[in-house]
Amino acid sequence: MKPVRLMRIVVFMSVFLIFSYGPAMSLDYMVDLFEEHYREKPIVGPGIVKIYHSWQVKTIYGSKLIVIVGDDNDYRAWLRNYTKNHTLFIVKIPEVGDEEFKYSSAVLIDVQQIHPVVSKKWKCIKCRLGPPPRAPAKIIKEEPK
Repeated sequence: MKPVRLMRIVVFMSVFLIFSYGPAMSLDYMVDLFEEHYREKPIVGPGIVKIYHSWQVKTIYGSKLIVIVGDDNDYRAWLRNYTKNHTLFIVKIPEVGDEEFKYSSAVLIDVQQIHPVVSKKWKCIKCRLGPPPRAPAKIIKEEPK
C-alpha cells in the first residue's frame, strides 16, 4: 500500500472518530406523581442541611420510587411548589441508566433532569412511551384513635 493512501485512510478515520463522538443520548419518560416525601436534616457543624427527597410515581414500567439528588436547591424548591397543583412530569434518563430505570424499583435522578408538563396542553404525537397508565388509588392513612 502506498504511504499517501495509508495516510489518507488514517486521517479519514481520525476525523470520523472525532466527529462521531458526542454526548450520550438520554431518554425521556413521562411519570405521574402520586406521593412526595421530603425531609431536611441539619448536620452538626458548619450549618449544612442534608435533604432527603423522593417521589412515588407511576410510569409505563409500573410504580417507581424516584430518589431526587443534586444540589440545585432553588430548582428543587420551585419543583416542590409546582407539585402542589400538577402531577405530570418528564424525567430525562441517560441512555446508560435506561435498563436501571426499567427494572429497578428505586432510581436516583438529578433534580435538574425532572421537567413539568401541563397535561391539559400536552399533545404527544408519536410519543416514544406515551403517558403512564392510570395512577394507583391514593393510600388512605388511618388516624390514631
